[in-house]
Amino acid sequence: MYEYLDYTSPLDYFNDVVEDYNVARSNHDKIVITEMNGSIYDPDVALPSDNLIIINPNFKTNFSLPFRKFHELQHILNGEQHKTYAFSPLAKNDAEISANAYAFKMLADFYFDENTDRYGKLYDFMAYFGIPMSLENAVIKNIG
Repeated sequence: MYEYLDYTSPLDYFNDVVEDYNVARSNHDKIVITEMNGSIYDPDVALPSDNLIIINPNFKTNFSLPFRKFHELQHILNGEQHKTYAFSPLAKNDAEISANAYAFKMLADFYFDENTDRYGKLYDFMAYFGIPMSLENAVIKNIG
């Protein structure tokens, strides 16, 4: 039913996902992830027009780094080219809902093996990736 992924780190998995996307892209169209030190209040940013994700390692949030990276990656993959997205997973607009759904699915594919009851381990999954209970219904909808 589910393909079991043999990764020791969700960040290794993320890097492989980006590498797979980049194989199909021309050199000038590759997705680039970079770190830029900002304040604890400066969120991560996705710039779809430049295929660029900027991660602020100092950003203070309970959301895990793997969740943040997959969230921003979805903005690059589906983003409107004239927009810039600042990390805001609790927003209710379509772009943020889509980015969350993608992150939930990708992280669930990493976290669970094919024999695990995903719904039975839902709260462990959410705690592991720093996902707040306010997003429980969205997680349930997207991890199956």
